Amino acid sequence: MTETRPSFSVAKVRETTARELLIRFLAGATTSIVSGAVTLAFGARVGGILLGFPAIMAASLTLIAEEDDVADAREDARGAIVGACALTLFAAVAALSFGHLPGGVVLAVSSVAWATAAVLGYVVLWWR
Repeated sequence: MTETRPSFSVAKVRETTARELLIRFLAGATTSIVSGAVTLAFGARVGGILLGFPAIMAASLTLIAEEDDVADAREDARGAIVGACALTLFAAVAALSFGHLPGGVVLAVSSVAWATAAVLGYVVLWWR
């Protein structure tokens, strides 16, 4: 298996079909509706946790595995895990800081924590 660095390709974006966009939209909408229903039933703390779920990831990985190959889907999943971990750190720093620091400072500190974790994850997993 060869590992590739994450990259952006305009040509790949143009290859996206209406079916793929519909699948991603429906996955995201379903996750948002479920999160809203859980929030109404159990409160914002419980429902808010669901908003961290990468709504379109399962649909995207399935489409990538079908159109490209499983190795590409695996690489995308690895990138999503790094991103999710960085975002979790952002949320933890924000949750611990609100009430102790001004909102703007909390946003700045949380953003620095997120960016540091995301870049560090990238360097550890892909930099050669």
